[in-house]
Order: sequence, then C-alpha cells, then structure tokens
Amino acid sequence: MPRILISSDRSGSGKTLISSGLMRALSKRIKVRPFKAGPDFIDTGYHKIATRGIPSINLDLFIMGKENVINSLIKYSKGYDISIIEGVMGLYDGIGLDYSTYQLSEITKTPIILIINCENIGSTAGAIIKGLRDYGNAKIAGVIFNKISSEGHFNYCKSSVKDVKVLGYIPFSKDVIVPSRHLGLYTTEDYNPEKAIDAISKLLEEYVDIDKIIEIANSAEDLPEVNDLETLDTEKKVAAIAYDAAFNFYYQENIDILKRKFQIKFFSPLNNETVEDPDLIYIGGGYPELYLKELESSITSSWIKKESYKGTKILAECGGLMYTSKYIIGFDSKKYNMSNIFDLGISAKGKLTIGYTELLTLEDSILSKKGEKIRGHEFHVSFPVEVNEEKFIFKNIRGKGIKNGYDGVKVQETLATYTHFHFASLQNSAF
Repeated sequence: MPRILISSDRSGSGKTLISSGLMRALSKRIKVRPFKAGPDFIDTGYHKIATRGIPSINLDLFIMGKENVINSLIKYSKGYDISIIEGVMGLYDGIGLDYSTYQLSEITKTPIILIINCENIGSTAGAIIKGLRDYGNAKIAGVIFNKISSEGHFNYCKSSVKDVKVLGYIPFSKDVIVPSRHLGLYTTEDYNPEKAIDAISKLLEEYVDIDKIIEIANSAEDLPEVNDLETLDTEKKVAAIAYDAAFNFYYQENIDILKRKFQIKFFSPLNNETVEDPDLIYIGGGYPELYLKELESSITSSWIKKESYKGTKILAECGGLMYTSKYIIGFDSKKYNMSNIFDLGISAKGKLTIGYTELLTLEDSILSKKGEKIRGHEFHVSFPVEVNEEKFIFKNIRGKGIKNGYDGVKVQETLATYTHFHFASLQNSAF
C-alpha cells in the first residue's frame, strides 16, 4: 500500500497547497487517494479538487482511536496506487507528542516528506530538518523547500542538509497564494482554488523529483488486511443533510457511515430546500454567520422546527447549533432570527475556540448512552450571549462547550452541540 505523509515544522508552511499540488501532479499518472490528519474540514475540499473529485478522508488518533485510523487508512486506500496524507500543524504538535502527525506516521508506518518554508532562512533549514528527524527518530524520507527566491538560495538550503533526501523546491510565486478568513483558508464552496492548485502542480513537476516521491511511497511497510464487515440496511430510511456555503463541515467518512443505513438526500437552507419525511436530519458546521439574512428568510428554518417537534432525529453540530438557536447577532451587530428550537442567543463575533473535546454523557441521546465518554473537537469563533436552556446532555471533561463546561442541548430527539463528532468512534449512536 504505497503512501507518504506530508508534514512540516509548523502551520503556514504551505502543506495544504503543496499536498494538493502533488495530488494533482500524481493524478495525471496514477490513482491518488487523499487523506488529512486531524479534525479538518477545509483542507479536505482542496484535496478533492486536486484529485478531480476523490473525497479526502480524515485520520484523527484522538477522536477515532488507533484501530479506527488504521482501518480507515487501509479501507479507503484500496483500489488506489498511492495514498497521500497531509499532516496537521507541526510534526510533533498534538496533545504533548500524543495524537500528533509524528504519532500518525509511527502507528501507520508511513514515511514522511517535510515541507520547509525557506522564505527567511538559508542554511538554518538543515538544522530544522535535523532537529525534526532526531527529536523522535522520525521516519523522514525527504524534504521539499518552499518559497525559494533563487537557485543560489536553494543551494544554500540544500547544502546544509545531511542524511535526508532533498527532493527539490517550490519557487516563490504569487499564483500559489489562496485567501484566508477567521476559521482558516476559504472553503472550496466559497472559493475555487483550481488556478493555485494547477500552478503549484506544474511547479512541482518542474522543480521536484516526483519519481523519487513515488519510490518513497513504495517503500512504506505493509499494513494488515482489514475485514470489511459493513452491512447495508435495505430499509432505505432517509437522512437529510444540510449542504451549501453555510453548512459544509462534514467528515466524508461520516457521510459514508450514514449511507449504510440511510438514503442520503442533501438540502440547502440557503436555497429554501426541504426533504419530505426524513428519518434523520444532520446539520453540520460551516459559516452560517456569513449568510444570516438568507437564513433568516429561508423557509427551511420552519421546516426543521416542525420536524423537531415531530420527534425526527436531528443532529446539529456547531454551525447547526447556531442555526437551531433563537437568534444570531451578526458581525454587523444586528440580530437575525433562526430556527428557534433552542432558547439560545449566539454572537458570531468572538475569540477562536479550537481544540479537542471529551464529553461525559449525562443523559441518553442519539449519539451515546448515559455514563459513556465520547470525543470530538470544537472549531468556532461564535459564543452564546443568552442561554436559557437549563439541561445539558454532556459535561466537558475536556473542551469549552456551550456554558460552564457543559455541552449539548436537547429537545425531543434534536441534539445540538458545539462539538463536532466522528461517527466511527461512536459505539451507541443512532447511526
């Protein structure tokens, strides 16, 4: 199972664009399956565009656990010639060293290719690479230099490197810059990175040894076979999933897991869409704060509230929590009415909350049983300004939650949380 893991010393090094460019370059020759380390919803969209429509799969050791990560890597790599995993943050960043890109490499026995941003350094590149390799005896098989200003600059960087193969470099180019906003890179629902991905793929083909990268991938150790015991439910229940520019933070594997039991029907709140008689409604995260006028006037809001009162199972994560609240105060300080399922008021403008969560279940829900511990992550800048719900489903062992270290509000079978979940890690969910 040929595979590589793309990492760096820090965030902002160019991992996402270079990973995407490499996926595009290799896709011209062989079948590529993209993966993303950690709880990321944005970079995976870039991977999908880079590979001309192949979904990227998340591998998160904290949320999913070692066994689920290995199973997902093996299962989704089947039928592909190479798997490319984009790491998260710096190589050793996680909770201590635990759950880091380094640990993912160790557990999956995957060789690492480093991306080093050399914009303001030269020979120091060698020291950074040596430190990254020696600190944990990491499986670093190659390095690509990013933002190189000249051939001389490249030679300074290259001459400082010992015992790691220098695969080439990416010259500085204005064509490979993509915009960011308050939660990171623009999502592919709001920005098409095709031009940047195509440009960097051509630079990779010109300045980087692609054949050597394939050779490194082929050197990866074999992983055990996985028995795929998945069964499909033939009852054809319907799961309605909100998907548009406002709601698009979903793990691909979550959707695949739902497909075992449900017929998937997507709907867009921004386009006033509904689904007839769903058995489950799933409203993920995203950017509802950017589309408050459209969401306030959408007929979808009243439909979701009606389904909630009927007892339809509804899971609303983060942006979904915001949408099922009473109102959201926008960046313009105006109040916009939402679905009003929960007696919550949310402000869109706050400080970034990002990190893993661990929750103790206080009451049975569609996700877990009372007394069970489950994991997820938070990723938002919004915060509650009014909380009149008195009962919470989860107590935060780790993470912030909605109020005072509690997360999860529930009406009938509707559950809304600030935590995002990966369904592969849930043992007693309705999915």
